[in-house]
Amino acid sequence: MIQQLPKSFKRCQPPHMSGMMTGSSAKRVVIFLLGNLFTVFTSYAQDVVITQMALQPDGKVVLRYNLNDDRLDRKYSLYLYASSDNFIQPLAHVSGDVGVDLAVGGNKTITWNAKEELGDTFAGDVSLELKGNIYVPFIALDNFDDYKVLKRGKPYDVTWTGGRGDNVLLFELYEEDSKIKVFDERPNVGSTTIIIPNDVKPGRYRFKISDSRNRDEVVYTMNFIVKRKVPLLVKAGLGLAVAGGVGYLISIAREEDKIADPPKPSGN
Repeated sequence: MIQQLPKSFKRCQPPHMSGMMTGSSAKRVVIFLLGNLFTVFTSYAQDVVITQMALQPDGKVVLRYNLNDDRLDRKYSLYLYASSDNFIQPLAHVSGDVGVDLAVGGNKTITWNAKEELGDTFAGDVSLELKGNIYVPFIALDNFDDYKVLKRGKPYDVTWTGGRGDNVLLFELYEEDSKIKVFDERPNVGSTTIIIPNDVKPGRYRFKISDSRNRDEVVYTMNFIVKRKVPLLVKAGLGLAVAGGVGYLISIAREEDKIADPPKPSGN
């Protein structure tokens, strides 16, 4: 379970910013910052300090913050909310240091694509809140990080502990912040087998494993490398060998199929 923290809101001095959003007609968007400072009543100090926010001409909002905690080993989940829906649902078109499994530290960045989230025709004021909890993984993977390289087409066993019996696990393959592949849902029985399909390009990836019905229950694996099952150079070498063998067989067949020269007439 994710531990809910008591939250106290602190209104920051709002930086007044305006920008042009493109569309059928230009619309002015003014963003006001409503800071969110959360604390817990323990011997450890924890807070989030928003240090900067800027509205870019392309309609994206860049927010910078520091996540402070005396315990550097603690992880957090943070989500960005807006007054456009009365702070009900986390904003979807965000990237950067947002979501789950966030480490303590400073100079973190969230980029919000306000134009895509609100639409080209939006005009008005928007307040933002950054809210979060201490992050506790709902399942614990067993030694998955030992897989430094996964080859396409090869089965790999994944085991874990924890979660609830009614969890339905969704495995998604990510390349940085981009979702590349969604696998079939798996019951929470503690183990499954994963096969990276051949249409996944070689590169650096990680798995996002979540409960399909609860977005707050999610874990990420460490990054790993996806490689071809058979290296490309080996494939090319095999192809050349086969081609050479076929050519040799054809050459032999042609020699055997030649019509013999007619016998020379005998002299009388």
